[in-house]
Amino acid sequence: MIFTEPVPFSEALADWRVREIWPTPLTTEEIELLELEFRRSAIFSARVQNIEFLEEVQVVVDEILNGELGTAMAKAQLRDLVRLGDPAALMTDARLELILNTNVEMALGYGQWKLDQDPDILFLYPAQELIRVAQRMEPRDWPTRWRAAGGQFYGGRMIALKNDPIWRKISRFGTPWPPFDFNSGMGRVDIFVDEAEALGVMNPGDQPPTPQDDTFGDVPPSAQPKVNDPQLRRALEASGIGRFDASGRFVATPLEDLDLEDDE
Repeated sequence: MIFTEPVPFSEALADWRVREIWPTPLTTEEIELLELEFRRSAIFSARVQNIEFLEEVQVVVDEILNGELGTAMAKAQLRDLVRLGDPAALMTDARLELILNTNVEMALGYGQWKLDQDPDILFLYPAQELIRVAQRMEPRDWPTRWRAAGGQFYGGRMIALKNDPIWRKISRFGTPWPPFDFNSGMGRVDIFVDEAEALGVMNPGDQPPTPQDDTFGDVPPSAQPKVNDPQLRRALEASGIGRFDASGRFVATPLEDLDLEDDE
């Protein structure tokens, strides 16, 4: 889909809000073995099967994005919900903050990415630079990660056209917008067309990047991932949250049919 006029930020976030809630006992590593299309279309957190908690994550993230709630209060609400549902739950403040921050940053990153697909913006600012936007005690080696993914350096800077495949390749989540990893502290800044040409990112007269569309909700629950990893298949089969069809694709059970109540 080509956007013919700028998309308001609130409209750009609309697709973010149609993701399916998916309770799962899987670890982060097992989730990453699922197909990208499914991971992008669902709301989940590793080893979280509490539907009410995942729904509240969706609610508080929306309220933060709308300016109705601060992150401290949002974290407190999630903490209270965890304690009420399971006082023994191993949900540390650090993990609550990670869940909250990752979802908020993903939504903001997606909204900005969608705005950037406006043809006029792509014409004026066709490229972006990967930069550190927040300090970390133990920062990851992003230049090495960039190089390993096939990224080019321009004057020592990590720069690429906005719709270059490199952005998906460096992302742990397979998405072309930040965050590119948990607590990465990395973001992007626009590069004006004159600077992009001067640096050699593009040649004078080159066409700007073609606008792209990447929406959530395009993957219905009935078209969920094909799973080949034996360990992941066993984990999914044992979870009771779905089944494998004849083609080997995992089909999640609708939320209303799930029995996730604690045993008495």
